[in-house]
Amino acid sequence: MPLPAQPQRRTFEAARQVTENGTEYWRARELQTLLGYDTWENFERVIERGQDACLSVRESVGDHFLEATEMVDIGSGATRERRDFILSRYGCYLTAMNGDPRKTEIAEAQTYFAIQTRRMEIEDERTEDRERLRLRTKVSESHKRVSGAAKSAGVRNHMFGVFHDARSKGLYGMSLADVKRSKGLSDKENLFDRAGPLELSANDFQMNLAADVLEGDKVTGERRAIDTNLAVAKRVRATMLDAGARTPEKLPLAHEPIAAVKKRLQPQKKTPRLKGPTSA
Repeated sequence: MPLPAQPQRRTFEAARQVTENGTEYWRARELQTLLGYDTWENFERVIERGQDACLSVRESVGDHFLEATEMVDIGSGATRERRDFILSRYGCYLTAMNGDPRKTEIAEAQTYFAIQTRRMEIEDERTEDRERLRLRTKVSESHKRVSGAAKSAGVRNHMFGVFHDARSKGLYGMSLADVKRSKGLSDKENLFDRAGPLELSANDFQMNLAADVLEGDKVTGERRAIDTNLAVAKRVRATMLDAGARTPEKLPLAHEPIAAVKKRLQPQKKTPRLKGPTSA
C-alpha cells in the first residue's frame, strides 16, 4: 500500500526553486495552494504561527521566512503589489506543522515532513558513525607509523609498552592503565575503540607529530625516543589547555564500541525467502 505522503512529496518538491548559489526555497503563494488554503488571509495566519514556532526554538525568522512582494496583473494592463514570503525547507516544515490537520493536504505534508525528518536523523547518525570509524582507522595507521619510527630509533620490542605509555602520561597526565580505570574500562578493552572524535583526533595528532619528530631529528636510542614521545604528548596537551578544550582524560567515551559502529555500517544482506514444503 503506497504511503499517503507520496503525492504530496511530488508536488512539494516540484514547487522547489533554487537560487544561482544553490539555495533552495519555496514561495508561500504557491505553497498556499499545495496545502489546501483557498484564501491568502487564512494561510497568512498559518505562516504567522510558523514564525512564532521559529522564534520559540530561537531560530532567526528572517532566515526561514523572508518577506517579499510580487507584482500581479489586475487587468487592463494595470498591476499591483502583492505580499508573499520566501520560505526555506525548515520554514515550509514549520508552516505545515502549524496548519489545519483536518485538511488532507496538511495531513499529507505533515506525514511527508515526519518521514523526511527521520530520514535526515538516520543519515546524520550514519555520518557520525562514518566519521568515528574514519578517525579510528587513522589512529590505527598513526600507531603503526609511530611504532615504526620508534623501532628505527632503537626501541626494542619488549619496550614498546613503555614507549606508548609515555604518550598516555604526557597526553592524559597518567598511565594508560589509570586512564582505563578512570573511564571505567577493563584492562582488556582498547581505549581507542571507545574514544570519541576529539580524543581520537588528539591521539592521532600526537602520534603523527611524534613520528615526525623522531624521523626528522633522527632520534636514536631507546631512552631518548621514549622521552621524545613524552615531550611531544605534553605539548599536545598544553595546546588543548591553551585552546580551552577539555583534556583527553575528561572527554566522555562513546556510548558503544567501534565494533558495533562497523556492524551498523555494513550493507544489510537480504534475508532469503524460505520455500514452503512441497507436497509428497
